[in-house]
Amino acid sequence: MSFKVETKACQSPDLHCEDENDPVVSHIEQEPNGDFKLAFYVPKSCYGRLIGLKGATRRSIQDLTNSEVSIPGLMDESTDVVIRAKQRSHVVAALRQIRHLITSMRKMGATHFLTVTLNYSNIQDRYIELKKNILEAQLPGIDEGLFISENCVHFTFSVFVLLDDEEHQRALNELQACRSLLADLKTPFQVKVKGLEVTNADPSSTRRLYGRIESPDLQKFADRCFAHFQRTGLCTSDKYHRDSIQMHMTIMNVQFRQAAMKPGDTFDAREILERFGDFDFGTIQCQAVKMCALRSRTGDNFYKITGSLEF
Repeated sequence: MSFKVETKACQSPDLHCEDENDPVVSHIEQEPNGDFKLAFYVPKSCYGRLIGLKGATRRSIQDLTNSEVSIPGLMDESTDVVIRAKQRSHVVAALRQIRHLITSMRKMGATHFLTVTLNYSNIQDRYIELKKNILEAQLPGIDEGLFISENCVHFTFSVFVLLDDEEHQRALNELQACRSLLADLKTPFQVKVKGLEVTNADPSSTRRLYGRIESPDLQKFADRCFAHFQRTGLCTSDKYHRDSIQMHMTIMNVQFRQAAMKPGDTFDAREILERFGDFDFGTIQCQAVKMCALRSRTGDNFYKITGSLEF
């Protein structure tokens, strides 16, 4: 095997900064000839993006990191991409470049989300009452199509792009690992839903209306879970650029309307906040968080649950 002569670009510190706490990096092996090798799992759906048009992307990674990258054929049983290089730091650099490409693919569309379901009878009854009161007020621009089904009320922890069954199973395993994050928290969580808020500073032109969630221990657990899953690389990275999760229950959203919506469509929530801003939906006990598949809802039914962590 031959490698290109090392270039200045390959000496860039941010390309070759090794993270010894990374479990994948810890699997780099030195071969008998002195070269370094890393084999690691990549979803098959990513192969085309990694190879690029006529192999251009793979060649770019190899040139930039002074490495050789082997990607299985679509009919191969192996799902491991193999990186080889003369220096260990070059293997790490190639790994980082490949991960960057996979991360960019995760921005193309979420597949799953981690949630606390809030469709308990007392919450549902109060939600139905609020919806009835708002609709009876006959406020301009407000119609039933804006409201979520009472069977689907929930709070979202994290959103994921899981590219195949193996990644889905990995996400479920990581969810079970989150049990250790409960050690100093009192479960089941007491969760109170009270008060209304909108997504932006101008309630006269908003796209969503939420119910506020009050639960200090659930807040701690949600933040810990979010941080844990961010380290796995399975989360979408666009939507939640924050250290703390904003806990809320979606009530109204312009995306729920069946008619085609223009990108700038909003509704005026000022009168809703004025009349019902302190609305109390009640309190429930949260005994589980659940992994659900997006776009799996039929009618008024809840999303398909693909796994859970019970406590």
